[in-house]
Amino acid sequence: MISPVKVWRNQKYVGRMIGKTGTIVAFTLIRVPPADFGYQAPYPVAIVALEGGESICVQIVDYDNGDLVVGQKVITVVRRTIQSQTDGIIPYGIKVKPI
Repeated sequence: MISPVKVWRNQKYVGRMIGKTGTIVAFTLIRVPPADFGYQAPYPVAIVALEGGESICVQIVDYDNGDLVVGQKVITVVRRTIQSQTDGIIPYGIKVKPI
């Protein structure tokens, strides 16, 4: 079950992260995902070094296979994070897409 309180508290983080640019440091392809992510599989996840020194582990969206390389420039975007069949809440979070 998704907690509305957790979704609300996450908004400060999401707002702070929108539009930051960075570089893929490492990536992998998730083929066997957790239950709420099953509809997205397989999907790439990367460690991204953001400008300013911060690093994040994040899902890559809107990509071509040629974009999945170390050193690829990316930008943070807001996307739906999971698909829940029972909750009325649609949680959004930070993901990255190639520039």
